[in-house]
Amino acid sequence: MHSILLPTDFSKNSHNAIDYAIYLFEREQCTFYLLHAYYLVPSETGTKFDASIELDSMYKKLEATKSDKHTFETILVSDTALGAIDRAIFEKDIQFVFMGTTGFSAVQDVFMGSVTTSVLKNINSSTIIAVPGEYDYDIPDDILFANDYKHTFKPAELSPIIKIASLWGSIINIVYVNSKKKLENEQESNKELLDLYLKKTKHRFIKVKKKSSVTATLKDLEKDYKNIGMVVFLKTEHSFFKKLIREPIIRNMNFKTEVPIMIMPVLK
Repeated sequence: MHSILLPTDFSKNSHNAIDYAIYLFEREQCTFYLLHAYYLVPSETGTKFDASIELDSMYKKLEATKSDKHTFETILVSDTALGAIDRAIFEKDIQFVFMGTTGFSAVQDVFMGSVTTSVLKNINSSTIIAVPGEYDYDIPDDILFANDYKHTFKPAELSPIIKIASLWGSIINIVYVNSKKKLENEQESNKELLDLYLKKTKHRFIKVKKKSSVTATLKDLEKDYKNIGMVVFLKTEHSFFKKLIREPIIRNMNFKTEVPIMIMPVLK
């Protein structure tokens, strides 16, 4: 049984992220938690009662069309989006959080503006899947896993990507982006370990040259591999992901991938 958190502000983008999560896990036993966090200040419109009606309406619509494998529960709390998400992850033992990435006002302090980086630093206990607002979801035939082989993986750290790949028989494309011609000994060792841990999952290793930036490299990869349905990062201290979020274009949220991005936490 999977526990999946679905934050919502009732916008089109949040609905799209919710629909994508339900579609992706349609053959799995899941409990989906619909979370709305309201944090009222005098300048804001709307009330707790309004939010309650909206959340109940969404719940009823999803219940009416749900699979026998799915259960829905609602969470309505007065808190910041970050605080509500963090608490729900702990209380409900959440494995995946699905969120819209554009026009998502209820969680704008999570996925919009310069606060993105701080949130990803603070939420380390669950895997976050950020879904582009206009994403026309489909089966992820190929998953792109950006890697520098500088991290010694624990098997449990790879469970989210293995789980997503197993849902639809996806291939994990482990992409090494670097200008160096030869891996260091530690990198070779970590690559072999990764190969071992993924031996029961379809995967392949790909090496590409870095373009002008990490962002440009990712965009080119998305164009070259037409069947990519998700881009995945492990949130290590000196990882490909850290390089990505340090780029000004990312901090300003100008980079817009065409497919969902999954960020997996490092286990202590």
